[in-house]
Amino acid sequence: MIKITRRNLLKLGALGASHGLLPPLPPLPFVDGKEAPIIARRPIISFARAISWGIRVYNEPNFSAKVVDQMSQDETRPVYAELTTASGSSYNKRWFEVDGGYVYSSLIHIVPWEYNPSITDAGAKGFWAEVTVPFTDSRVAPSLSAARTKYRYYGGTTYKVIRVVPGKGASPADPAAAFDYDWWYQVEDESFPGSYFVPARHLRQVPQSEFTTLSPDVDPRDKRIEIRLSDKRVIAYEKGKEVFATRCASGARFSADKDFRTPPGQYRIFRKTPSQHMYGGAFGDNDYYDLPGIPWVSYFTYSGIAFHGAYWHNDYGSERSHGCINLLDKDARWIYRWTTPRSEIYDRYTMTSTFTEGTAVTVIGVNG
Repeated sequence: MIKITRRNLLKLGALGASHGLLPPLPPLPFVDGKEAPIIARRPIISFARAISWGIRVYNEPNFSAKVVDQMSQDETRPVYAELTTASGSSYNKRWFEVDGGYVYSSLIHIVPWEYNPSITDAGAKGFWAEVTVPFTDSRVAPSLSAARTKYRYYGGTTYKVIRVVPGKGASPADPAAAFDYDWWYQVEDESFPGSYFVPARHLRQVPQSEFTTLSPDVDPRDKRIEIRLSDKRVIAYEKGKEVFATRCASGARFSADKDFRTPPGQYRIFRKTPSQHMYGGAFGDNDYYDLPGIPWVSYFTYSGIAFHGAYWHNDYGSERSHGCINLLDKDARWIYRWTTPRSEIYDRYTMTSTFTEGTAVTVIGVNG
């Protein structure tokens, strides 16, 4: 059984590359100073990260099947197949075949696993970057020997790189020095400023092409979005014709006095950002959250409700947010690029000058 833990996290990249399943990855002979050889047995289609502790692994994609293993939080395994079965919730019956068995999708984060050439100069304005490994720990200085901060950055999340610095590795006599990194990125945290460094090869610079507007020839006034809370669907229209549709997760009622259900009404997107650190609630409460790097955020209410990617669940079709419309990262990016106001690559925030400029958003209630 292949279990991908932090010790052999980076070694699996060589596994995929050797079988032509993933983009070529640089050779990394040591992980935490020790070799971790892995042998590929089947084609890998993606990677599955356990979002919480105790994710059950079944011998069949069915809740009534035998539990044969468990995944610990952030443990990552290769995915061999994605299946839709009769087992699951009324809105989510997706399962993944991973090494060792089958896992239900709701608490499995599908993550990328690619390494990137290092950008050695952030420039005067910095640049946006996306995490392309299952996770990377931010540190207080540019070295693996530096203390970790409280934040772990997950695959698909985005950050503003504000500085590039050479690594400060261990002594060359230390075998683990071969695993330290030549270049590190300091990333911005707009909510809690400080020193946050991550290995450069773990992040991909987001190019200009991924900021260009989708359907630029369509009059912005002919674009609109509809959110149907009854079946948790987001639908985009151009001149009344459906051009995009996806499942979402909407706001939830956590208790009698903590009702965060997404309010029906007519809105407009008025502010966007490629990355947002969102936090709120009291630590220990079921509505507490502290989430850096939330990607592709498009706000449509002044109370802070937005479309955005989500890396803390994979349960679209449910009610589980603080009012926002949770989407897969790729879908949040599509909304971000398709809507107005139009974002420029160096913008931290893009704002409309008047309320009527942004793309119209209609939220239809459960009984609407």
